[in-house]
Amino acid sequence: MTAFAHLPHRRAFSLAWPAIVGNLTVPLVGLVDTAMLGHFSDATHIGAVALGSTVLSAVMWLVSFLRTGTTSLVGRARGAGNDDAAVAHAQRAAMLAVVIGGGALLAMWVAIPALMAILAPAGEVREYAIQYALIRMASVPAALVTLVIAGWFVGSGDTRRPLAIVATVNVVNVALDLAFVGGFGWNSTGAAAATVIAEWLGLALAAVLWWRAAPPHVRHTVRRWRGRGLRSGWGRLASMNTDLFLRTATLYLVLTFVTAYGARLGPEILAANAILMQLMLLASYGQDGYAHAAEAMVAREIGRRDVPAFHRAVAASALPAVGIGVAFTLLYLAASGPFLAVLTSLPEVTAAADEYIGWVVWLPLASSLAYLFDGVFLGSGRTRAMFLTMLAAAGLVFVPAMLAGVAWIDDSRNHDLWRAFLLFNVARGVFLAVVYARVTRRDAWLRVAAA
Repeated sequence: MTAFAHLPHRRAFSLAWPAIVGNLTVPLVGLVDTAMLGHFSDATHIGAVALGSTVLSAVMWLVSFLRTGTTSLVGRARGAGNDDAAVAHAQRAAMLAVVIGGGALLAMWVAIPALMAILAPAGEVREYAIQYALIRMASVPAALVTLVIAGWFVGSGDTRRPLAIVATVNVVNVALDLAFVGGFGWNSTGAAAATVIAEWLGLALAAVLWWRAAPPHVRHTVRRWRGRGLRSGWGRLASMNTDLFLRTATLYLVLTFVTAYGARLGPEILAANAILMQLMLLASYGQDGYAHAAEAMVAREIGRRDVPAFHRAVAASALPAVGIGVAFTLLYLAASGPFLAVLTSLPEVTAAADEYIGWVVWLPLASSLAYLFDGVFLGSGRTRAMFLTMLAAAGLVFVPAMLAGVAWIDDSRNHDLWRAFLLFNVARGVFLAVVYARVTRRDAWLRVAAA
């Protein structure tokens, strides 16, 4: 009990709750777009927004390393008391964000029509989807730089300002959706324009919040950026971001396979799986909060080279992280019916979702260790382990589980799919836990290149 009492629970909670609230608002932009179109437009524009959002979501998923990588590097540098290095890390990440955003704007005129030709047959839906995606792409540079600023805040142990940024973006998006779609009748074009304006206002707010929060010596360091040797240090950033990109791409491929495989089983199964995925994502947004807390605390303690404090930070994040997983599992056990009723009123879809929801009920608990250790390994800078364990979970567990289910288990193919996905998430956490134990046994947590 004494050891438990001395864990930094208050610090973990103060970091986690704004992250949890902010994460839970992430789906709001897409839901508001869909709701406005559902009330003030037609199925063609709803489908166009769904297709366009699929492309934009993929882009943002794959470049999420801009936030996570910045958090790790900035957190460890600031933990070591080296604010100059922290600023340099953030500036390099911001430059990378601008380059990626600019490249996306140049490539979109060719890439988006080509992707839409794959995703949708010729017709109005495809044309509106292309139009929506091209407009939405104008928000990408702002969103990417905002990710870097959010990474700075989380790395500095501040999750409240990122919450303020996300909340502002969502409120502005809702207001503009009401005006553009509900008031002016601009349909999917209005939904796209609302999001673009909201994202750029979010960047402006993020920049103001950063400048007001930065100590005077940090502002001075930023002002003299031209003479600070920013040409060096790119190798470290590239290595970490490559690991994070490949890890995210592997996870994205698994999730895409789940959707695509469900599509082959019929429209009812596809719709049911889409609803079950929303329940899975809702839980994941809540569970990510303590992963963010672990990132911030772990990065600081590694920067301070305080291994006992590092382990206390992990323990303080682990207990509530698992608790949130248990809470979501119990919630879904008790109220899966009402959840499904809110998400669909179609009898055939409801029946299909109800048949397979048992797998999703246990996913929050089964995934708890994976979310926790993602934060721990990110904060400590061990991104190569994150990629390799994700690859191992996909190649050694998910794929064999799918093949075994199809070949030997007397079950429907959709049960095989969800069983494999559940085991994949369990494997992610177990593999990372094994690596954690090995690094701890070797007393090697500080054997990471200096931030």
